[in-house]
Amino acid sequence: MNSTRLLLLVTAILAEVAATLMLRAAVADPVWIPGVVVLYAAAFFILGLTQRLGMPLGAVYATWSASGVALVAVLGVVFFGELLSVGAIIGIALIIIGVILVESGTPEESATVVTEVTE
Repeated sequence: MNSTRLLLLVTAILAEVAATLMLRAAVADPVWIPGVVVLYAAAFFILGLTQRLGMPLGAVYATWSASGVALVAVLGVVFFGELLSVGAIIGIALIIIGVILVESGTPEESATVVTEVTE
């Protein structure tokens, strides 16, 4: 995987996770709402850039959404004192395994997108 594409994907994941955590914080204090809007918009914009650079949609979306779910669940414990049940921990492990399986079965580059972008 190209380092630029990987960096963009990680940035999109972090923006989405930060926005989701801010959304939770906005329940108690609405001052977080502008940050939620900006970071969700940034996450989707950056996610679009990864697509423009030719990353396969299935791999990008699986990695982005699954990583976001796992990180938000863990960080919810850290920042908001939320609890994770044994089932939730097993679910997070299954999400991680699923992303690895999707990534291992995905071609390196989506030729269709590259062709469309260059035209």
